[in-house]
Amino acid sequence: MAVARAVSLPISEDLAERLRAEGEASDQPPPVLAASLIDEGLKTRQFPGIVYMDGPSGRRASLADGPDVWQIIRALQEVPVDQYDPVETICIESDLRERQIRLAVSFYEAYPDEIEAKIADNRAAAKRIDEMIAERERAVARGEVIPRFRPQHETVAPA
Repeated sequence: MAVARAVSLPISEDLAERLRAEGEASDQPPPVLAASLIDEGLKTRQFPGIVYMDGPSGRRASLADGPDVWQIIRALQEVPVDQYDPVETICIESDLRERQIRLAVSFYEAYPDEIEAKIADNRAAAKRIDEMIAERERAVARGEVIPRFRPQHETVAPA
């Protein structure tokens, strides 16, 4: 991990207040949030067509007009390269255009750790789900009564 260095930047009072408010809303100290936003801004400037999106797994790089970068890279990694051209295969199997896939690949080449971390998170989540399903199947095979699935978050009844 890179060593952090303090940098002083002149910003307007309005921008400082917006940074403070967003930091509170996202539970991040303003300097951490500012560093994250600067990093994302520089990356999106370097790669026009890449945006950062919020989601259940946190912020991630996405195509402005398509899926997350990690999803494209994972799909490319799953194509047997000894049999098929990965980019052509993904173009055929999805609604993505070659330029979109090449943009995702270029971003991945510049920031592989960021994308590999999202791929690893997704694989770990899929493994946890598989383990939960297998445990439920074993419990059913033992004749145990399995409670119905209940969401872990509160739902609001329609008015």
